[in-house]
Amino acid sequence: MPPGAIAVVPAAATAFMSGVIPWPYRQDADFFYLTGLMQHGLALISGPRPGSPNDVNYTLFIDAPNPTKERWDGATVSREAAREVFGADEVHYMHEMPRRLHALASTSSGPIMYDTDRAGSHHGSATAAALKPAAAVPGRMAPLRPLLHGLRLIKSPAEAAMLRTSAALASATVRHCMASTGPGVTEAGLAATFEFGVKAAGAQRLAYPTVVAGGTDACTIHYGRNDKSLSGGQLVLMDAGSEYWGYVSDVTRTWPVGGRFSGPQRDVYAVVQETHARCLAACRPGASVRDLHLLAIALLSEGLRDLGVMPGVGLDEIRSTHYREFFWHSLGHYLGLDTHDTHLIGHDRPLAEGAAITVEPGLYIPDHPRFGPFRGIGVRIEDDVLLTAAGCRVLSDQAPVAISEVEAVVGTALAAPGGGAAAAAATVLPLPPRNVGAAHRWYAAAEGAEGAFPAAKGAAAAAAGAAAAAR
Repeated sequence: MPPGAIAVVPAAATAFMSGVIPWPYRQDADFFYLTGLMQHGLALISGPRPGSPNDVNYTLFIDAPNPTKERWDGATVSREAAREVFGADEVHYMHEMPRRLHALASTSSGPIMYDTDRAGSHHGSATAAALKPAAAVPGRMAPLRPLLHGLRLIKSPAEAAMLRTSAALASATVRHCMASTGPGVTEAGLAATFEFGVKAAGAQRLAYPTVVAGGTDACTIHYGRNDKSLSGGQLVLMDAGSEYWGYVSDVTRTWPVGGRFSGPQRDVYAVVQETHARCLAACRPGASVRDLHLLAIALLSEGLRDLGVMPGVGLDEIRSTHYREFFWHSLGHYLGLDTHDTHLIGHDRPLAEGAAITVEPGLYIPDHPRFGPFRGIGVRIEDDVLLTAAGCRVLSDQAPVAISEVEAVVGTALAAPGGGAAAAAATVLPLPPRNVGAAHRWYAAAEGAEGAFPAAKGAAAAAAGAAAAAR
């Protein structure tokens, strides 16, 4: 922060589904990053300590106690907890915020760092009103989000452990969804299996609505209907992620419903798999997301030429324009407290150790007769990776990628005792699993152990065991 600056970061507001029925609360990522607080009804101001311009004073405004409201919504953070647990230097109730913020803004020597598009945040109108006189002075206000995104881009060891856990939970449960797939299984059923698996294993919520797209719907990137039954001969694409104490995962796999790829499906999958592997190999400090994207375009273009989906069109033409008919999204994005994290950081920025990104090449062949046996085939493979000094570490490695390994897993849960028709006929819901400890602590203890993370095995066992209990 510039000398004498004040940073103002409000918490997220409560969003309502209907009337007084709220959606599950999700904290603003910047506010959570700075405070660690998951509760709503909070705002943060950070400013210089008196006599110490290089230090900061952390003032936390909280909602005043309201016994009537707490009977409905539960207790909120207390003054004592705000100081002793969350480290606030000063704690005041929210009704004091306008006066104190106005006074602080009037006397500060540096800029007031506040993102004006946060007007919809908790007490956003009161915050904006308190800052209105300062906002009228040219150059007095400065955006805060670019600074915070720069800080959030590189993960601490503790953050990396959270991301590893989130990715392990998601990829282990995707593997179980593979094992639970067969003709007649529904897209909604697989989506529910994923949600149960990650939450039973410790995740608090989904990172985003799960995509389970069978057949030609795999060519729709954000397919969300999940309302069809799967048939033998189809591929199914699952794009799913979990949120573990604020940190998210984003994993995609594609597999054959019947357990075996057809010839054309195998050919398209092989192109995407090769692209995925070579992009992972190129993912290292100094490279950028843009560099990886351009590499993916080159490799997918060669694959399209070799597949013969555009007879008479040369490789240079495919690489320059025609590939966009089959691959139109980015090869990846930053990952962290949001699925598309730190969006103000450009994709041309060189990656550094501690950054986390996704690597997700895909091919989507339109469902048109001119593409012959390849028509309607959609394949994407997505992994979460953490940049290391030597390259990158795949965090979502619990779900198989190789064709032989995928085929070996699909349908195995249905063939197990109690699976198939017996599972479909079951009417007793599974008991929730017991909490056996914080999974991310296993990762933190294993920091530095190359290739072997206890939490990956623990998360996989937890997710598979929880999902198996549902049969």
